[in-house]
Amino acid sequence: MPQQLLPGTNIQLDLQGGQDCRRALDAVFSLTGGIYLSQMADMVDIPAATLQNWIKRKFVSSPVGKRYTRRQTCRIILIGLLRHTLPIDDIVSLLSSINNDLADEQDDLIDDSMLYLYLCDLVLFQPAVDLSGDLTGLDRQIEAVTADFCANCLQDRSRLHHVLRIMVLSYESWQLKQQAESLLDNLRKEKQP
Repeated sequence: MPQQLLPGTNIQLDLQGGQDCRRALDAVFSLTGGIYLSQMADMVDIPAATLQNWIKRKFVSSPVGKRYTRRQTCRIILIGLLRHTLPIDDIVSLLSSINNDLADEQDDLIDDSMLYLYLCDLVLFQPAVDLSGDLTGLDRQIEAVTADFCANCLQDRSRLHHVLRIMVLSYESWQLKQQAESLLDNLRKEKQP
């Protein structure tokens, strides 16, 4: 299996060596305890001014000691991934449906790093399912991937599954868009003398 990037970042995963998303994230935070704005901007390829705007608009809680935690980093990665196909207001609504006040981590149903890792598991390590119609296969995968999620009630689990379904569809839409753009570029190059 070839090397792959951790979704939404420029962090290489060594899938042949058995590296998973959890270990890749652990490696980023194990030595530093957090990352600075410039490192974050480089890692997710989003301008620092945009990231600061997200903090100002309370999409992400403020860094502590100028360092972003694993949880904040994963929230930023999620927003960055979803913005390729969804308007920012829809992303905020989606994330708020699962984690209420986005600037307050105390009211979250799920830690953003776990939400991100669930998404990674679904888009990287699950067999491809037909996303064009009946989503029963995707729903089964979500159920399997989130089996360790402890929810207070069935409604919380259902909400998590709904959010993940939207995230997977958004991510896969972005991947298809990138493929279409690449094919179009190739077509343009073929037409050039």
